[in-house]
Amino acid sequence: MMSVSSESKIELLNKIKELENKLSFMEFTREEKTDTNELDYIKLKIEFEKIRKQFKSIEARYNLINLQPHLGLVYFDADQTVIDCNEKFTKIVGLSREELVGHSVFNVFENKNLLLSIKKTLKGTSAIFEGEHYNKKEKIKLFLRGYFISGKSLENSEPINAGIFEDITETKKTENNFKLLTQSFKKISEGIIITDSQNFITYVNDAFTDIYGYNREEILGKNIGILFSLNNPKKITERIYSVSRKKNWEGKLLNTKKDGTEFTVYFSISSTANTVSGEYSHIAIVKDITKDKKIEEELIAAKEKAEQSDKLKSEFLGQMSHEIRTPINIILNVSNMILEDHYFETDEDTRSTFSILDSAGKRIIRTIDLILNMSEAQVGAYNLSLRKFDLFGEMYNSFYNEFLRLAEDKDLDFFWKKETANTTVLGDIYSISQIFDNILHNAIKYTHIGEIKVKFYENKKGNLVVKFIDTGIGISEEFLGRIFEPFSQEDSGDTRRYEGNGLGLALSKVYCDLNNIKIDVKSKKGFGTTFKLTFTNR
Repeated sequence: MMSVSSESKIELLNKIKELENKLSFMEFTREEKTDTNELDYIKLKIEFEKIRKQFKSIEARYNLINLQPHLGLVYFDADQTVIDCNEKFTKIVGLSREELVGHSVFNVFENKNLLLSIKKTLKGTSAIFEGEHYNKKEKIKLFLRGYFISGKSLENSEPINAGIFEDITETKKTENNFKLLTQSFKKISEGIIITDSQNFITYVNDAFTDIYGYNREEILGKNIGILFSLNNPKKITERIYSVSRKKNWEGKLLNTKKDGTEFTVYFSISSTANTVSGEYSHIAIVKDITKDKKIEEELIAAKEKAEQSDKLKSEFLGQMSHEIRTPINIILNVSNMILEDHYFETDEDTRSTFSILDSAGKRIIRTIDLILNMSEAQVGAYNLSLRKFDLFGEMYNSFYNEFLRLAEDKDLDFFWKKETANTTVLGDIYSISQIFDNILHNAIKYTHIGEIKVKFYENKKGNLVVKFIDTGIGISEEFLGRIFEPFSQEDSGDTRRYEGNGLGLALSKVYCDLNNIKIDVKSKKGFGTTFKLTFTNR
């Protein structure tokens, strides 16, 4: 069977002209009627009509094939042989015209459902197909929609079958993406609203119906303004309505449920353009923040209450500090005055009593200071005042003489050693002084023989390091992990041998953190303890 091409059309046209000329000549000479002439004329007439019908059929196929640039067309006969096809079909299947025409249509496809549709067509039944096809030339998987039509040819009544193919790969991808998107929309707790460019609702998810109380039939096709409360500022609703393809809006908004209930939502709306039509749609995400707002209000109230409580606590502690410190200081001052006035009149036992009284008073004041400082640090009320200062100079002037006297009272050697010229740091003097005071007090308390050494030096990173080394009783390995916990003491209970409240090192650790100081401790029971402070801020 002849394939559709411009050459076959020209060939048939020439044949038709030739037959027309013969018929005209025979009609002109029909006056001499003979049986032979009449028979030749009828045969020629029949041949002419046959060729003319064949030309019309081929011309129709030619026009159909070449005037359909977006559809792939293929013709095949009852023997499954491809008669003709257009260029779009060759691109879809990934084969050239030469590889198709004259070959079995079954060799073109591998999809079983598609081959089944072709078989139905060969049996005289039209069929529709949708499925995948692997384009070997482009090495890609396409999704095709095919229509198979069984018919009769005009020229010789032989069955001619046609296949019309459409590449719907991109459409299918869009459908799959939309399905995936809608499935995702179903699973999220926020309401999703999609509107057209005129703000009429075209889609809502399940969460939307739960939030607003509408079912889909009631809300689809309605203007999105039906959801907005009239109590919203006019400027806000105007901004939402004016959202175009290059703008978006988000913020808190009053909305209205189906039953008229007003509630607060976080509303975010933006636009998305349709690349095919050029029109744009709006997509809005709605979160009911009624509960969040209530929780926020409760948190604010709780914060204010906590701040008020902290203020009352600080005021109470300050007042208590004043009430305890004042009489203790008076007692200490009066006792010292009495001792000074009658020093030579008193015996050794009386002087010892006054010394015990002075020591106990100072212990009470120190305990009060530790409790107040720890309380202040724990509630975050401590005001850190950072400045650069000479650490060695400040600490030496503050503590050397005081602790030298305490060390001498116990026959201990007390050394301060400076191994670097630069001992400047950035920190809070008061809290760093408290760290030194607490560590040195412990060193004096727990050391009975030997020495206490304070050494200043720089490490390899250029950080200033201070080591406190003592030859005291040491700390057990079990207790080292809890040494910075408040109120923790290795020797506790009624039988403990050393005074103290377990706050000194805990407070020192808090102050180290505030000043970005790294504190480390190494110790062995019976062999002394070493505390190391590493100052990273200089």
